[in-house]
Amino acid sequence: MKTAFVALLVLHGMIHVLGAVKGLGLAPVPQLTLPIARAQGLAWGATAALFVASAALLVASRPALAWPALAVAVALSQWLIVGAWRDARAGTVANVIALVPLLVALADLRPSSLRAQYVRERAALAAPVEAPVVTDADLAPLPPLLQRYLRRVGVVGRPRVRTMEARFRVGIRSAPDAPWMEGTATQINTYPTLSRRFFMTAARAGVPFDALHRFTDHATMEVRLAGLVTMVNAQGPVMDTSETVTLFNDLCLLAPAALVEVPVAWETLDDRTLRGTFSHQGITVRAALTFNADGDLVDFVSHDRSRSLDGGGFARDDWSTPVTEWKGFHGNRLFVRGDGRWGEVARRWPYVRFETLDVVYNGGR
Repeated sequence: MKTAFVALLVLHGMIHVLGAVKGLGLAPVPQLTLPIARAQGLAWGATAALFVASAALLVASRPALAWPALAVAVALSQWLIVGAWRDARAGTVANVIALVPLLVALADLRPSSLRAQYVRERAALAAPVEAPVVTDADLAPLPPLLQRYLRRVGVVGRPRVRTMEARFRVGIRSAPDAPWMEGTATQINTYPTLSRRFFMTAARAGVPFDALHRFTDHATMEVRLAGLVTMVNAQGPVMDTSETVTLFNDLCLLAPAALVEVPVAWETLDDRTLRGTFSHQGITVRAALTFNADGDLVDFVSHDRSRSLDGGGFARDDWSTPVTEWKGFHGNRLFVRGDGRWGEVARRWPYVRFETLDVVYNGGR
């Protein structure tokens, strides 16, 4: 759906080029019978550029710039169309189509929207901060498998983690046979005082959904349809336990250097597997971490997380996050592709998939 919308914006923009060509006298345009002054020709050209620029910004996942550019493009376009109504009135249809997601996006910028809440909280946490570096002595108390992994990631000689900020492309679905919803996500975590904020936007059949997960003193999850209608507003002990598992998973996959400070009890199960026991705010969870022959973390499996049910409520289920690809982010080797899966080994199914776009620590330091 995003691809079709972007294509519409580009095509609509290119049609505006005809007005610029005629107004600037570059070539005859028989489709336009009404006269177009030079100043109007410049306006037609500027409108074309704004439509194409907004499409490019949407492809680049820069909505904060794309939607204002599109708002100006639609306003200019409709003003020009009214002035050349006999020739250009069909362009109103494209403007109306563009206006629907535009209005939703602009509503999403209001102070009470989930996006605006996330942006405010992120701004309060994301300032650059200094931190001492991780040393070999910091790794010494840890099991050999974990030491190897942390060296593989590249944490030694780099600063300890105080904040971790990540951006993702995501896909999400509610059942094994449900269609995927594509979207983007961003999150910021703090260490060693643990907190997590995760904001995701995705769309199904062109209808956008926003979701904001928070874990500070307690865990909450809110999902809104089109940024306006609350569909999910979950909290409570089950959420707290589930998000504690997620905090532990983030530690292992996205901020492994923080494992030298956050207390985890480790047990070596075999030459490729560790069990970690993680406690936070009176909640204890466990997970098995599996590494490959190179020392990469390839899976994280916990029995302490619950999934939400379509009819409401939660059910405890096995949760795993297998990783299939890694790359360097500012000197740290981290996962770039992985899934979140529900179910026991024989019936596991992916409900979310991630492509990591960037990870920065300590405000970019």
